[in-house]
Amino acid sequence: MLRTLVGLAAVTLISSAALAEEPALDGKALFATKSCVACHGRGGAKAIQVFPDLAGQDSKYLLEQMEAIAKGDRVSGNDARGYPRTQGMKDIMHLVSTAERAAIADYLAKEPAPKIRPIDPPIDDARKAEGKDAYVKGGCQTCHGADGLKPLAAHPLLGGMKREYLVLQMTEIRDGIRQNGKVKTMLPFAKKLDDAKIAAIADYLSQIERPAK
Repeated sequence: MLRTLVGLAAVTLISSAALAEEPALDGKALFATKSCVACHGRGGAKAIQVFPDLAGQDSKYLLEQMEAIAKGDRVSGNDARGYPRTQGMKDIMHLVSTAERAAIADYLAKEPAPKIRPIDPPIDDARKAEGKDAYVKGGCQTCHGADGLKPLAAHPLLGGMKREYLVLQMTEIRDGIRQNGKVKTMLPFAKKLDDAKIAAIADYLSQIERPAK
């Protein structure tokens, strides 16, 4: 009996030591090998088309969104093809474990914020003021903070995001396409935004430079 207990204790110690020595997952490498870089760009800061730049976002928020897309709770691009903007990522997510998703989220959260993407033609001060006014009166500041730079915990940074992406998300939330997570709390505000106000808010937020960490 004593030998058995000693043997079990030894196995437990060896297993614990092996776990302690297990190397941490490399979020940067996973971001590249799991194909994330193809749409979101190097460092998550050079996304293509209407995909978001992810660099500098809150890690908890990023992980929640990956989980939601994997489960099919977050969708985008409702048309005859289904939800093409999120379907591609959903197809990849079954190859990415929860631990790997967390490592990717941690990596992206520490990356430098993306550079502002200039609007052509550039917006003037009057347009920025119009967008800020719509942002504040629309209630956006309550959760996302002044200039979209000081969001509540597990909420996304909006300042400096791509204009086209901002327009897409506000429109799909307003129209009931995107419904996952905390979106329900945003819906009463989003429903009051017409296309003109959405465009103004997107113009304003997209030209806000995030401070360096």
